[in-house]
Amino acid sequence: MRSPRWIDGHLDLAWIEAGLHPLTLPTPDGDAAVTWNSLRRGGVGLVFGTIFTEMDGPEDDPAAYPAGDAQAAHDAGRRQLDWYLQQESEGRIRIARRRDELVLGDPPTVVLLMECADPIRTPDEAGWWIEQGVRLVGLSWGRGSRYSGGNATPGSLTDAGRSLVQALDHHGVGHDCSHLSLESFDELLAISQGPICATHSNAAAVAREDPRHLSDRQYAALAERDAVVGLNLFARFLNPSGTASIHDCIEHLRHASGLIGRARLALGSDADGGFTAKDLPTDLANLEHLDRLDEALAEAGWSKGERSGFRMDNWLRWLGTVDAFDSA
Repeated sequence: MRSPRWIDGHLDLAWIEAGLHPLTLPTPDGDAAVTWNSLRRGGVGLVFGTIFTEMDGPEDDPAAYPAGDAQAAHDAGRRQLDWYLQQESEGRIRIARRRDELVLGDPPTVVLLMECADPIRTPDEAGWWIEQGVRLVGLSWGRGSRYSGGNATPGSLTDAGRSLVQALDHHGVGHDCSHLSLESFDELLAISQGPICATHSNAAAVAREDPRHLSDRQYAALAERDAVVGLNLFARFLNPSGTASIHDCIEHLRHASGLIGRARLALGSDADGGFTAKDLPTDLANLEHLDRLDEALAEAGWSKGERSGFRMDNWLRWLGTVDAFDSA
């Protein structure tokens, strides 16, 4: 077992458990990269665990809800929140609600990230979710939400979305812009005073020009806000061929670092987030092998301090700007 030395900025833990495989598997099988044991063996001591909901998803998807149905979205989000609370009560995780709880540990620390804000029925309800432990919010998933456009559904923030941004800023919540449409990305950065990040996004210039990835212009805007960007390990987001290696990871980081600096780059693997272990880079079959990425960074000329930054320090520094951790 490795000492905890990695932060993963994006894992759909509750959705994986409900829709893919049990996290209690003793070892990952051919389809599973993420289990409690693989996190422990890989030295992952803190994760951003999502409350992920999907507008108009398949009926058998536990994250799905019909477009415009605020109550159904709320119910889907509550089921995942309740799962995290249950895991905490059983000693499998520790949820970070206060700043002094932002530590890497075994069992892992979880920062709750809402991926798509539709479970928040109205902006006035944001405070309740913060009381439950949510500290980061992405306004939309790919198909959009009642609050904003998504990367697959262009559109700006709605009136309710602008009100929600105000409410989240009031509560000191961090904003995740990984799935926002270009219009919503620009508007969020224009009207929000809160911390901004992209938990699991790659470089459009390397993979392909696609609003799921970040353009060079977006990287520049994120640099101005001292944002941190997490590297997504989905092979197709690293290499459009669908087959990727650690070399592709390094290429994305090389390009991004030229725009945003190495001190603003980190990991946001999204492992098992709707794809299997077979869709990870060939040298990273599961999260037990994360140190291979650290070794590749060393070979690419990253200093010891820069590599520590990528593994954990850059996320810790950014989390220190999220005032919601002072509200508990």
